[in-house]
Amino acid sequence: MGTEANGTRLVLRPVKSREPWVTWGLIAQVVGMGSIAVVIWRDIPNPGIGRHITAEMIKLAWHGELHTRSGLIVLITGTIVYAVGSVLMARPYMSSPVGLFVAIPIAAVVGILLLGVLVLIIAFLFIVLENWLGGNPAGVSRPQVTGPADTEAENEPPEDQQHGCA
Repeated sequence: MGTEANGTRLVLRPVKSREPWVTWGLIAQVVGMGSIAVVIWRDIPNPGIGRHITAEMIKLAWHGELHTRSGLIVLITGTIVYAVGSVLMARPYMSSPVGLFVAIPIAAVVGILLLGVLVLIIAFLFIVLENWLGGNPAGVSRPQVTGPADTEAENEPPEDQQHGCA
């Protein structure tokens, strides 16, 4: 990857084929974000659908991963790999070295941060919506009990049929 002087401005030479740059850039982005997702997903104690998983991911990403050395290393390394992937993907379309090596990585990191904030907002909205539809607008972590309190367990037969009595 050479550069040539175009007047007083430094310009990158055009690439012959865009496909390898875009392919390897996409692979680097998937590895960067995938490593973060795998670390967070691995640490969720009991993955489930809905409120539990979003609450656990928020708690883990904020408290678990940001406050440990290994969590910070994974987050920073994944972000750097993602930014490198963005540079690789943008290389065929950029001729300015400053734009390619400064603006693109900054835009990639800002994009990741905005995407993370958007995910947190959506997760919060799902939690609020679930509580609102479930009739529990105040409690986020309290379990919901439905049905009368004197009902029998679902999987147990009535008492007169438990011991074979008819």
